[in-house]
Parts: sequence; C-alpha cells; structure tokens
Amino acid sequence: MADEQQDMNLEDVGAGVEEAGGPRRGGLFSGLILNVLKWAAIGVGVIILVVTTTVVTFNALKKGSASQNLAAVSPAYQTKEPPLAYYDNIDQIRGQTADETPAVYLLRVSLGYDPADKQISVEMGLREREIQNLLLKYVSQRTVAELSSAHYDELQEGMRDAINAIMTTGKIKSLVFREFTVVK
Repeated sequence: MADEQQDMNLEDVGAGVEEAGGPRRGGLFSGLILNVLKWAAIGVGVIILVVTTTVVTFNALKKGSASQNLAAVSPAYQTKEPPLAYYDNIDQIRGQTADETPAVYLLRVSLGYDPADKQISVEMGLREREIQNLLLKYVSQRTVAELSSAHYDELQEGMRDAINAIMTTGKIKSLVFREFTVVK
C-alpha cells in the first residue's frame, strides 16, 4: 500500500510537470502592452469622472443661481464711459425765474464732448454767445421749484438737448453745473 501511494505521488508529480511544461512566455511586449492598456483605461476613467462632475456642477449652479446675470446688473461690470473734454468758456449766466415773485439765479456750466472731435470744440467757440442766450432763456422759463436740486438731472438733460438741437458738426455728451445758485 505504501508502494501504491508512492507511485501515485510520483505520477501526480510527474504528470503535473509534463503538462505544465514550464512557464509559458508570451513575448517581450505582452506585459508592457497590458500595463499601457491598464494605465490608459485608468486615465480615461479619471477624465470621464472629472468631465461628468464639472458638467453636473455647472448645471446645478446655473439652475439654482439667482446671480446668473450678475454681469448685466452689477455696476462693477458695467462699461465705463471714456473721459470727456470740457468746454468751460461760457460766461456766468444770471437771470430771474418764472415765478410770480421772481428769484435770481446764477449759473455756470461746462459742456462735455468727445475729445477726438475737434470740430465741435470750434463750433462751441463760435456759438458761445448763442449757447449762453439759449441757457438763459431755458432756465428763465422755470420756477424755483423746478430749479431745485431734485431736478438737476432733468435740467441738465433738457439744456444738453436744447444745445444739441442747434449744433451742426457734432453733439455734446454732457452738461455739468460748475455753479448753480437760486436766491429768493
């Protein structure tokens, strides 16, 4: 019985060695190709994960965000006007208001224009007295209540539009008060 066991053991050992025939080699590049494919698959997986996460995050922010139009609303993102050149040669204007008991006003203005437009500067010089007269008439048709500081923007707009109506070579961009006093 001991001999039979030894024979079996020898057959099992021998048979295993004959079938295996030693380690089989698939070639020099087979291990290298497998490593490259493994790392390429890992890289593609990471890229897919990052892209998916980014898309989901941006979509969630876009839907739930009340500030998606922040650039259109925020003053910090609004475009800034380029600086203007100012024509300051219009003399001080002094007149009376249209009230029943008139008040006296003193007005000095500067006219803002595009510095690249040289012709408008020349025209303002030629029309200086005409502009001064136009402003005198414009303000003299207003009451003390209409000349209050609450109405400054409306007054400046109206004066600017009146001046632009007589200009031929260009338009003034702004009219600013250098001095505006109303004495009752």
